[in-house]
Amino acid sequence: MTYVFKAIPLVILIASLSGCSSYLKKQDNQQTNDEPANFSRKIKPDSNSSPAVLALIKKARVNAMNGELDKAMLRLERALRIEPSNATVWHYMAKLYLQQENYKQAAGYAAKSTSLAGKNKQLVIDNWRIIAHARYRMGNIRAAQKAQDKINQLQQ
Repeated sequence: MTYVFKAIPLVILIASLSGCSSYLKKQDNQQTNDEPANFSRKIKPDSNSSPAVLALIKKARVNAMNGELDKAMLRLERALRIEPSNATVWHYMAKLYLQQENYKQAAGYAAKSTSLAGKNKQLVIDNWRIIAHARYRMGNIRAAQKAQDKINQLQQ
């Protein structure tokens, strides 16, 4: 019975993440024309990103919005070759892997993004959300709960 109560936060997390596959499209529909293009209102490209990386991110976003996930991934991989320590690019790739239901890669890229994120708390929290969702989808409920616990700890 206590297991059921422990699983409630995880069920809430999964319900909130269930819309991940259409996340980019929803964000685009909510943007105004004068807003900068990005994957998320919460996680914006690093302000230290080069113009080339910013352009690749913008093009990858357009590809993702058009359902061209492979093209978007290629652009983000190119951005990583330019700036391999850019935590936000790793994060965007994790989101694309999650959208493609490649959960192992999604969790790995989110973990890498977290290791590079420094003091960007919102990025770290969003990465842990990706990890929790990926672990849950892979059937590892216990690890997903640990990731949710980490999110709860970071939000305090």
